[in-house]
This record gives sequence, C-alpha cells and structure tokens, in this order.
Amino acid sequence: MVVAFILGGASWGATYGFGGIWYGFACGLGLLLLGLTLAKPMRALALYTVPDVLEMRYNSRAIRFLAAVLSLLALVGILGAQVWAASAIFEAIGLPGTLGAVFATLIFIAYTAFSGLWAVALTDFIQIILGSIGVFVAVVLGLIKVGGIDGLRLGLSKMPDLPQTPGEYFNIMSLGISLFALTLMATVMYTLIGQDFYQRLFASKDENTAKRGAIYSGLLLMVLSFLPALAGMLALTLSSDPQAIITSPKTAVPKLVIAVFGRGIGAIFVAAILAAVMSTADSLLSAATSHIVKDFYQSFRPETDDKRLLRLSIGTTIGVGLLALAAALTIQGIVELLIYSYDIYTSGVFVPLVLGIYWKRATKEGALLGMLAGSLTAVLGISGIVSFTYWEYIYVSGAVVSAVVMVLVSLATKVKPVDEEFEKAFA
Repeated sequence: MVVAFILGGASWGATYGFGGIWYGFACGLGLLLLGLTLAKPMRALALYTVPDVLEMRYNSRAIRFLAAVLSLLALVGILGAQVWAASAIFEAIGLPGTLGAVFATLIFIAYTAFSGLWAVALTDFIQIILGSIGVFVAVVLGLIKVGGIDGLRLGLSKMPDLPQTPGEYFNIMSLGISLFALTLMATVMYTLIGQDFYQRLFASKDENTAKRGAIYSGLLLMVLSFLPALAGMLALTLSSDPQAIITSPKTAVPKLVIAVFGRGIGAIFVAAILAAVMSTADSLLSAATSHIVKDFYQSFRPETDDKRLLRLSIGTTIGVGLLALAAALTIQGIVELLIYSYDIYTSGVFVPLVLGIYWKRATKEGALLGMLAGSLTAVLGISGIVSFTYWEYIYVSGAVVSAVVMVLVSLATKVKPVDEEFEKAFA
C-alpha cells in the first residue's frame, strides 16, 4: 500500500498531474470503507486468512483452496514488484540495481522470517513515517526551488511533449471520468478482500482496534494523496532530463529527491523510499506465508505442533522471498504481469466474499462457480483474448461475470445453514 501510494501516486502525477491524486485517494477510501464495514466483524472471527473466512461461510475446502491459490499468486507477484522497485531505486542513485535488489530482499526476508508479524507491524510503522517525511520534505523544498505553484505551472508550460497539456496538469479530473471511476472501484475492491490488509486486522489487539486502525489509516492516506502527485509534477520540472521520467514515471520520486538534495544527502532520503518498499514487501511476504502454512499445510495436518509450524513458516518465508527475487530479476515486463496477478484474485474472490457476507441465499455451488468464472474472465483479459482499454476493466468485468454466475447458480441450488459464529459476527 505504501509503495503504491508513494511511487504509484508520483508516477500518475508525472503522467496526469493533479489527476494523479485519485490513486492514493482510492487506497485511503478502500481502507476507510474496510474500517466502517468489515474490519470489526472479520477480527471477531479470530481467523488467519481470507480463505479461512470463505471456508467458514460456505463449508467448502475447495473454495478455500481456490481462494488461497489466487491470493498466493497475487501476493508473490506483487512481492516481486517490490523487489523490482528496490532495484529501480538503487539504480536512481547510481548503485547497481541487481545488487540492491538482492540486499533489500535478504533484509526483509530476515526480519519477516525470524521476528514474525510483530516485527512486520513495527517496521511498517517506522518505514511509513520515514517514507512520508522524505516525500513531504522533498515536495516542500521542491516547491520552494521552482517558485511555488505559479513557478511549477510556468515550468510545465515550457516543457514539450508532455503526456497532458500543461493546463491539464492542474485539473484533478485530467485522467478522465472512466479511468477515475475504474481506479476508485478497482482499488477499493482489492482493499476490501486483500490478505495483506486482513493480516493486520486479524493480528490486531481487538475488534475496535482493527476498526479504528483501518479508518485512521484510510483518512490519513486520503488527506495526503496530493503529495505524491505533486512530487511527480515537481520531478518533471526540476529534472535535467524530463523525457526520462515521462518514459519511466515510476522513477519520479527518487529523481525528485536527488534533484532537490543532490546525490549525497539525497541518497539518505531515497533510503526512506526504499524503506517504504520494504514495508510493503514484508507484509506481502508474511501474508503469502500464512496461505501456505494455514490454508494448505495445516488444513491437512491440523494436529501439527507449534514448533513445527514455526519452522515451516520460516522456511516458507525464505522460499517465497527468494522466488520473488528470482522472478523479478529474470522475467522481462514483470511489472505489468504482476499488476495483472491482482486482477485474477480480485475478479475471483471479491463477489463470493462480499455476497457471502451480505446475502444469506448465497450457496457453496454459486460461490465456487462464480469464483471460477470471474478468474477465467481475468485470464482472458490478461492473455489478450478479450481486449480491455484499461487494466481496471479486468477487475470490474471479472466481478460482474462472477456476480451473475454466482447469483444464478445460488438461486438454482439448495441453501445450507451458515456457521453460527459467522452469522453472529456479521449480525
């Protein structure tokens, strides 16, 4: 989330200007809605994973396994993107990107494997603060350097070959109604079902803490959503090679920091951005490990003792981390591939989870076929068999297909009693 907020928001700022605020705003909105709706009852269930919740609702191990596979695919894929991001940051400050990626990966594997979720939560807090301060200071000093908003406007007006006209950079709707709506919808959908978010909720002290944490985090991201977008615009204005940023907008934040502070001091602040990358990586790694340990291994061997589970968790954490590192360093075009991995998970899991909570008529058969239909729609979009203008259409189309199939099949099949504990939590 932090990486998406900072690097993704700045990337959109370099491309769309103030229209780029909607990426970070959508992340915050998703967390706010999560806090207002599902955070408290989900924490009350005292489970470990989203597939856990689905199995409780539908009493189906097949649904749990399918959801776990889809979630694991997304988590490992996006974890690889964090490794790639770490590599890009090291390259931006003139260091070997591959060596940097290996170093960052080994660090977050180590403290995730040997310190557990508490270390993840603690380092997330520290890294989010560092990342936010670094970007905030860079934006403030960048504005001073260009002469404020008027200077930024003047600088962009003199720049040729921008993705938008200079005037559109100051229009918060520059990305267009369709992309605006799809961005909000797609981001909120994943936030409401993502294992990396529920990992924190399930580990919260109690239901009220889970609810407040999601709400406060969402509000903070919504308020600060203009900062990364502004950082992307400032990176273009202050860069000696703005076309390089236009070509690769994901480098906007580290290049802004270097432009403002110089390579020496700038490297220190870039480390804050790297910390944000690692903040996302450790959460994803912990979430992926929970699927393998809880949804696969322990579902077959529930009697396994805690020591064996701990050893398995450590080994799995190391294995998944190294797999993500290998993928990031060897697969060309990995970022696009990893974004699409989210599509498959959200398209398949969103509707069965949400309808299962709010629609008592939902059945096991409907959920399973709806999950398969939504995921297949996403695969058709990713493979290019079905063409979509924006990747967000894959989320939405998959969810629509999933909903239609699930409702029709549920109406045609027999309803079975829902777990009493589940009903009590969502009453």
